[in-house]
Amino acid sequence: MQKIGHRGAKGYVAENTIASIEKAIQLGVDAVEIDVHVCKTGEIVVIHDSTINRTTKGQGKVRELTLSELQLVTVRGGHNIATLEEVLIFCENKCTIHIELKGKGTALKVANIVTKYVKQTKWTYKSLLVSSFKRSKLNKVKQINPSINTGIIVSKKAFKALIQAVDDKCSAIYIAFNKVKTSIVAYASSKNIQVYVWTVNKPKNITKMKSLSVNGIISDFPDLL
Repeated sequence: MQKIGHRGAKGYVAENTIASIEKAIQLGVDAVEIDVHVCKTGEIVVIHDSTINRTTKGQGKVRELTLSELQLVTVRGGHNIATLEEVLIFCENKCTIHIELKGKGTALKVANIVTKYVKQTKWTYKSLLVSSFKRSKLNKVKQINPSINTGIIVSKKAFKALIQAVDDKCSAIYIAFNKVKTSIVAYASSKNIQVYVWTVNKPKNITKMKSLSVNGIISDFPDLL
């Protein structure tokens, strides 16, 4: 079972920052989950929301701010917004990365970045997974490079999403932990699809997920895994 840090180690350090990812690695994760958007100048930046309002001391939409402008903004805790490429450089040979596509235009750019890093560095397709709530984004990734592993994210109707994952040749499904059932895990396993559950922070829920033999647990507190 993979121990996966949610947005790094969100429970301890500001989410989606290099520092948070470093903390997760120090806590012994197998992987980290991060979120990405495209900024005004076209770079892929690691941030969850479509705006910088919640997580930084600044204001504005990510897609309307240049990379230079975003780099001037301080994330709460004194950290900086990182690019996906900075995260890939930092994490090489340290952990697997689950990259969630958020904003418009992320599918094309992330697919190209993943392809580039697998070709030019020690990253492999097995260690870089691309996920999204939207099938259209994942299908776009597959059109660009069928070798990239993709996973659909769902918060309800998990079995329906699992059928879609099979049809779309996804390698994984990310399910809200309160929607996971033994039958879903068993069916996914029969189709060679990995089941990852989110976001599991309470020990009793972590124990339950382990009993269901899921492939990975995503948590704000990865040391509890």
